[in-house]
Amino acid sequence: MMTRAFLFILFCLVACAPTTENNVSTPNTDVDFETPNLPLEKRWIIAVPNFEVGTTGVKIGEADLSKEGEGFYKELGSGVADIFVTEAFRSQQFRITERAELDKVLTEQNLATSGRIEPSTAAEVGQITGAEFIVLGSVSEFGVNTTGGGGKVLGIFGGSAETVTASIAVDIRVVDAKTAEIVAIGVGRDSQSQSNVQIDIANVIRGLQAGQSGTTIVDIAVRNAIRRAINEAALSLPEKTL
Repeated sequence: MMTRAFLFILFCLVACAPTTENNVSTPNTDVDFETPNLPLEKRWIIAVPNFEVGTTGVKIGEADLSKEGEGFYKELGSGVADIFVTEAFRSQQFRITERAELDKVLTEQNLATSGRIEPSTAAEVGQITGAEFIVLGSVSEFGVNTTGGGGKVLGIFGGSAETVTASIAVDIRVVDAKTAEIVAIGVGRDSQSQSNVQIDIANVIRGLQAGQSGTTIVDIAVRNAIRRAINEAALSLPEKTL
């Protein structure tokens, strides 16, 4: 039978034992779509030009991205638009015209010199592509930082003593292809952080520019921001009548 002295010593050992703390924070899962699935005949047909990416909105650590050139931002905008198309399809709210065909139309008609169109040209695009709405999107914020900063240009971020944070903001305007009227607006923002992890930003950027998203906190933040923008816009769209 245990003595009171032994029980007291055992209690002290347990109470005073050092605790281990897991510093690895896991990123949040993808945001859910908030609208019920629509049958095909009830879904609006949309066309999605390249998203606009503001050069001042892209910040990766302390790196100077001015030498990356215009093509860097144009490819990023094209890739994010491709990811938007994927997420818009998954939302089961829209039917979507082929982006390759849209790019061809924009080039042939000289409707977009910067990779996107303005509401005033939406009617012409809709007439040619068969789209009922045009989604004009922009990436207003794209930031990747670590607790330790770092001046790496598209290098490997993070490490055992650092936390990597990705912050993304996406804005969309849904424009009527007949009247050029803005019928819905969606704004989506997301921020993800993870510690004790290394992220190869160069590979992530290349994936995003190719319209592919993976499982890093940057990819998750991009998808979540897009999904939040889709949720807001879809909730205010008029119902399509047959």
